[in-house]
Amino acid sequence: MRIGRWFGGATSATALFLAAILGSGPLDSRHGIAEEPVSEVLCAPDEPPPAPTVTVAQTSSTPAYPGLPYRVVVPGLAYLTGSSPAAPPTESLTDLQAELASAIASATTPGKFAFAVTDLQTGAHVSVNGARSHRAACVMNLFAIIAALRDVQAGLFPLEDVDALIRRTIYASDAVTGRALYEKLGGGDVVAGVGRVRDLQREVIGMRSTSLDHPPAFPDESLGLSADNLITADDANLALSALYHGQLLNEDLTAWLIDAMVGVKPGLNYLTAALPAEATVSHKNGFVPLWDGYVDNDVAIVRFGPDRQYAYAVSFFSEQVPVQYADIPLAQLLVRMTWEHFSAAYR
Repeated sequence: MRIGRWFGGATSATALFLAAILGSGPLDSRHGIAEEPVSEVLCAPDEPPPAPTVTVAQTSSTPAYPGLPYRVVVPGLAYLTGSSPAAPPTESLTDLQAELASAIASATTPGKFAFAVTDLQTGAHVSVNGARSHRAACVMNLFAIIAALRDVQAGLFPLEDVDALIRRTIYASDAVTGRALYEKLGGGDVVAGVGRVRDLQREVIGMRSTSLDHPPAFPDESLGLSADNLITADDANLALSALYHGQLLNEDLTAWLIDAMVGVKPGLNYLTAALPAEATVSHKNGFVPLWDGYVDNDVAIVRFGPDRQYAYAVSFFSEQVPVQYADIPLAQLLVRMTWEHFSAAYR
């Protein structure tokens, strides 16, 4: 594995992180999160991707991933029979969609952009370029987190085993700790863990337009399916809705994760900075410079109102942005427009 290709100190960074967990480094006193990033491993290579590998589809009787059967069914964790169609949008949500589309079309920076909005009260959903595939970057690690918590729920290991890894992966969008989650899920085999997360996405949640091939930033640990990890904004919102409504985890772990997703370091909160203090944002982002420009993504559940009783999901994806962070004004505009719609609708 060519760790040095991504960050020359990745090996020492991992050691520092593990030392922090064991108590020899500066930690958040509540959750064991290192106060400062210990690594800056990127989520994808800064060069043209290699040609995708051609693979032969395997039958259900043949193991798809090393050391694991094609599907791991854990007692007590229901597999959704299929994604439910989104409720028809209201006229006002359709109006919001038109405004969002106009803002994206008028963007002053070059790039490819997608934005999805889901009303988590009604299930109504709209998007702009929501069905178009985008490079996922470290947004993909949200699903490794969910998969790890499903194993906690099934009693395969305690929450303490992955608590600090999950919080660090959220807080700093740390690809090293994200990779450690795949390794945990695969019983020491990272690629097997990737396979389990892919099955969660496609077979449990119904994210049929999403393709996970490798842990973000570690393309050598690949299923051999594609050069990039790909996702759509519509799929991301489908997953956020399933999470919010308790379809993936029990009530306690759902609440735990949504709360943990608030804990993102200030330097990664730029896409949600457009929201007022009354909005509580639970999110997972992913940023990486690539050979054809920057990727800058964020997916979020936004809660507001008395006791945070109202909520909506948003997913912003951008790629081929020529200047670092040049997409932020557009992202903040879309986030603010969406907030104004929902805060007015549920007053």
